[in-house]
Amino acid sequence: MSTIQELQEQIEELQSKLAFQDDTIEQLNQMVTKQDKIIRKMEQRFILIGEKLLDMESQLPNKPFNPADELPPHY
Repeated sequence: MSTIQELQEQIEELQSKLAFQDDTIEQLNQMVTKQDKIIRKMEQRFILIGEKLLDMESQLPNKPFNPADELPPHY
């Protein structure tokens, strides 16, 4: 095998690997982008839940909860 032919085969192999890597990188980029959107939505929901919880806590009486003060359901 001639040196030029060996170099040509090596170049073709490298080009093939590069194309595969480019495809893999693009797939990973799409997945990261999708996950970023999901995380942002989850963060927004988490903030909303926290705000609702604070609102509910502010509406509770200042008296601490004592189970002995509660009437059973049958009364």
